[in-house]
Amino acid sequence: MTLPLGKANLNLKGYQFNMKFFSLLLIFLFLGLFEAPLMVMGDRKLIESTCKATPSYNLCLSTLLSNPKSLSGDVSDLGLIMVGATRIKATQAVQHIKSLYRSHPELRRPLNECAQMYLAVVKADVPSAIQALDGGQPKFAEDGMADTAVEAQACERSFSDGGHKSPVTEMNKGVENIANVARAIIRMLL
Repeated sequence: MTLPLGKANLNLKGYQFNMKFFSLLLIFLFLGLFEAPLMVMGDRKLIESTCKATPSYNLCLSTLLSNPKSLSGDVSDLGLIMVGATRIKATQAVQHIKSLYRSHPELRRPLNECAQMYLAVVKADVPSAIQALDGGQPKFAEDGMADTAVEAQACERSFSDGGHKSPVTEMNKGVENIANVARAIIRMLL
């Protein structure tokens, strides 16, 4: 191993490196180490500014940051992530409602109405919102999320209309809230 000072070349056990090339390589590696955190900070700033324009900053932020794709996405991607989160909540709602059939036979009618509403969300509203976002038609995506929030409210009313206390109030509120956050993000694309 020879490193004579003042020479432009470095010889390490038979490998010869041009000092200019080696210096440039080190600079690019060094800059690369600092660029990635700056990109993530910039993407986090987009997420934070987007979430500030929604009705629930904390729900928006926690939902988006739980998905690694949000750090490299634009506002449309953030809308798609939130619509996907809405689908998950609505699917969980259908499963929860089905589990209540057995334990609350007296609530079968409002539970059935709720199940039908949430199936419409999962099978129609969410897929149409995704298709609209993918197709560059955010107005139709917004309509899908508005419908989702309305379905959650209607599910809740189906219990009070029958004189019953709803066992799914929290769930309905959760679906309504996430749909409203998704809708607010989608509105930024209009």
